[in-house]
Amino acid sequence: MSAQPSQYATIRLLIAEKSENAAFELDSALRNHNIATKLLVSDDLAHIGQLLQDGALDLVLFNDQIEGLAQALPRFRDVSPLTPMIILASEEPSRWSIAETLALGATDLVPADSLTQLSLVVSRELRHVAAQDDFTRIEAALIEAERRCQLLLQESSAAIAYVHEGMHIHANEKYLGLFGYNDAEDLSAVSLVDLLSAESGTELKTQLKALRQSDIEASFDFSGHHRLGHAISGSMMLKHTQYEAEPCLQVTVNSAGIIPELAPEDTAITPEHSVDVNGFTHRANTLCQTDSRLAYVLICGLDNYHDLQLAYGLSGTETICQTVWEQVQQWVPDCPITRPAQQYFGLAIGVKRREDATEIAEKLRSGVDDMMFEVRDKTVRPTISISGMYIEDNEPNGADTALEEAFARLMQMSDMEKINTVSIPTIAEESAGFNSGDARIVLRHVNEAIDKKSFVLLFQPIISLRGDADEHYEVFLRMKDHDGELIQPARFLQTAIDNNVAGKIDRWVILQAIKTLSVHRAKGHPTRLTINLTANSVVDPDFMPWLEVAIRAARLPSDALVFQITEKDATTYLRQTGECMDGLRNLHFRTSLSRFGLVDNPFETFDHVNVDIVKLDGAQVGQISGNQALSGELVATIKELQAAGKLTVVPMVENATVLSTLWQAGANYIQGHYLQEPSLKMEYDFGHEE
Repeated sequence: MSAQPSQYATIRLLIAEKSENAAFELDSALRNHNIATKLLVSDDLAHIGQLLQDGALDLVLFNDQIEGLAQALPRFRDVSPLTPMIILASEEPSRWSIAETLALGATDLVPADSLTQLSLVVSRELRHVAAQDDFTRIEAALIEAERRCQLLLQESSAAIAYVHEGMHIHANEKYLGLFGYNDAEDLSAVSLVDLLSAESGTELKTQLKALRQSDIEASFDFSGHHRLGHAISGSMMLKHTQYEAEPCLQVTVNSAGIIPELAPEDTAITPEHSVDVNGFTHRANTLCQTDSRLAYVLICGLDNYHDLQLAYGLSGTETICQTVWEQVQQWVPDCPITRPAQQYFGLAIGVKRREDATEIAEKLRSGVDDMMFEVRDKTVRPTISISGMYIEDNEPNGADTALEEAFARLMQMSDMEKINTVSIPTIAEESAGFNSGDARIVLRHVNEAIDKKSFVLLFQPIISLRGDADEHYEVFLRMKDHDGELIQPARFLQTAIDNNVAGKIDRWVILQAIKTLSVHRAKGHPTRLTINLTANSVVDPDFMPWLEVAIRAARLPSDALVFQITEKDATTYLRQTGECMDGLRNLHFRTSLSRFGLVDNPFETFDHVNVDIVKLDGAQVGQISGNQALSGELVATIKELQAAGKLTVVPMVENATVLSTLWQAGANYIQGHYLQEPSLKMEYDFGHEE
C-alpha cells in the first residue's frame, strides 16, 4: 500500500500567486490534510524557473492568471520533469481546459476554491513522486545487484555456464578453463552436447526432457573432453534460471578433470611432446601465475629462408629447419615450445628479470650461429633472429597477444633485413610505447590509467557571439604518462576505440565531469558542459540506460550537459548515431556534431542524425585569414547551418582578425586559444565578454 502524505518529509511548496493571503489559505488547507509544507510565495516566473532548475522545489501551485504562464510551463517541465505543477482555476469556467493544461506540461487543473479536491490531487501527486523515487532506487539497486552477481559468478570456485536452446550464452572463467576456451565468445558457437562424449550426450538429452516437465534440478555423471583432447569427467547439474532476463539453463560442473596449475618443475616438455599453439599458449599463461617470475614469449625465425629453399630445395630446407628445431628443444627442455610454421619456433620462458630473458635469447641465437652440418653434401651455417615480448599477467589471453606481437616484431626485423639478432623491448621502449605505435603497449597504459585514475579533464570555454552570458565549457581528456606529462588523445584514443576500450574511458569522463559540474554549480554557476563521446559508446546498447541512471544519481538538470560526436563517427555508424542522438534527446539533453564539413555532402548527415549544435572543423578556420575564397565558403556553411536551425560553434579561433567575419556570418559561439586554452579549472569570466 502506498504511504500516506503525512509520512513524507516536509515538502518545499511554492505558490505562484499575487495575493499572499490567498497563498496562505491554500497552504493552510494542505496542512489541515496532514501535508507538511515549507511555503514560498512568488509570481516571478524567471525566479521560479531557476528554483526548478536547481531542484529546490517539491511542488508548485500556479494561479492561472499569472502573465506568461502558458509560455513558461513547457520550459519548466523540461528542466524539472518530475515536479508536480498544478494550475489553480481562479474563475468558472476556467480560461484553460484540462487537456490544454496537460499539453502545456502541468500536472492537473483544479478549481482554486475547491480546497478538498486540491488536497487530494496533491496527495496523489506526492505518492507518484515517492513511487518514482522508489523505482529509481530499486532500479539502481537492481543494477548493483546484477553487477555483484556477475562478480560472484566470475569469482566462483565452481565451473558455471548458462545455456539457451542447447547453446552457450555465458560462462565463467572456471568453466572456460575446464574445457580449454580462452573467452566466452569462443564458446558461444559451441553447443553443450559437443563438449560431452556420445554416452553423456544421450544422457544429457534424457535429463533435458525430464526438466521440461519439472522445475526440480537434474544431476548426472558425465564424461567429456578438453578443447585439446584431454579427457574430462565429473558431475553436471542442470536447473532452470534466467540470464539477462531470458529463460535458460544453469549448468554447474564439478570435475576432477580440470587441468591443474603447472608448478615450475612441471613445465618441462620433452622434444617428442611439443604442443600445438593453443596448448603452448595455455602453458605459457601459467608462467605468469608463478610467484616472483616474469614470463616472456620468444619467436625464433630461420634467417634467409627463401635463399635456403633455392640452395637446398624444399626437402633440404625442411631438414635444416628440423635440425635447428631439435637442437633448440634440447637447449630449453624445461620450457613450453611450439613450431607454428616450418621456419618459426616459439618458446615461453619464466625469468626473474628482463635481462635474463635477453640472455637466454642471446644464448639460443649464438648456439645456432655455431652450428655447422651438411645437407646434400653441402655445408650449412644457419642463423636465427629472435623477437621477444612480455606476457601481461593480468590479461586472460596474455600469451596469445604476446605471441602475435612478437611475431609482428620479427616480421618488421625481416623487412629491415636485420638477421642473426635479438630484439626484446627494454623498459624504456615499453614506456615509449605511444611513440612506437605499439598497440599492445598503448592499451596497457590506457588500462592502467583507468585503474589508477590517471586521466585528467581540461575545460575550455565556449563563448557566445550573440550576447548570451551562459557559462559553457567543452571537456577535453588527457592522460598522464609515467613521468606525469599530459598525453594528447591523438596518441591513444584511436587505439582504444579500435580495441573497444574507449567506452570505459567515456564513462569515466562522464562521471568525473558531472561530479565536477555538480560542485561548480553548487557555488552558484549556471554552467553547461559539452562532453565528447566515442563510437564505442554510440554503438553500445547498454550505454543509454547507464547514462540515465548516472544523471539521475547526480540530480543535474538536462540542459547542463551537451553530448557530442564527430562527423566521421556519425557517418561511419549512421543508424546507431541516429538512434543514440534520439535517445539523448528523449532524455532532454542537447546534442552536437563536431568536426563538421570533412565528408562529401555533409548536410545529408542531418537526414539521419538530428542534432542541436554543429561544431565546424577547426582546420577550416585556421586557413581563412587573408583567403577570401575559404572565408566565403565558411560563411556560406554557417549561414546554411543557421537556415537548418542549427546552433554553430567555431573552434580554433587563434586571433581577433576572424571575429568580425564570424559575427557577420551569424556564428553563435566561438572557441579557441585566443580566448583561453583548455585548463584544469572552470575559471573563465563570462561576465566580461561583450
